[in-house]
Amino acid sequence: MSSPAQPIKYRRIARGTIAMIMRCSLWLGDDHLLSVKSTGYTEDYVRIYLKDLKGVIAQRTKTWMMLNVILGSLLALFGIGILSTNDISSPGTIALFIFGTPLLIVFLANLLKGPTCKTNLLTPLGLVDIPALQRSRKVTRLIQELRPLVAAQQGSMLRSELLSGYDSQRTGTPPAPAPSPTP
Repeated sequence: MSSPAQPIKYRRIARGTIAMIMRCSLWLGDDHLLSVKSTGYTEDYVRIYLKDLKGVIAQRTKTWMMLNVILGSLLALFGIGILSTNDISSPGTIALFIFGTPLLIVFLANLLKGPTCKTNLLTPLGLVDIPALQRSRKVTRLIQELRPLVAAQQGSMLRSELLSGYDSQRTGTPPAPAPSPTP
């Protein structure tokens, strides 16, 4: 009789939404990452083993700045409207406060979350889109967390070994053997 397989323990690294229709999350297992995209009716899973991970590519987008400009402009108009009235208890001023407060909260939240980005993981099969990582700060934390885990799975390579392999691919000559480390 064989023993049952141990369940994989996952820890959520990031979550996000796309256009308020799709929820995305990124989970870390023992030896892999799991990207989940859910629409409520369907779920898509992509598993990326740490031993196959070649790199993390994050490209900043203009979404963060555009949203700040739009919300900031609206808040400025609301502020001008509020300051231009003499009576703070007038219905128009109260309406500006009521509609302006949620805009201010969204503006401050977006400002504090930091710049947006589009993130991909580089694998031997190509790029894998990771929509759960939409902020630069989250990507930086992910890279810091994954570095030791990937090094444990793949082993570490000296910079000189890496460059000699690159030079041999470029010139077509075999790489020189790496010097053995001294004890």
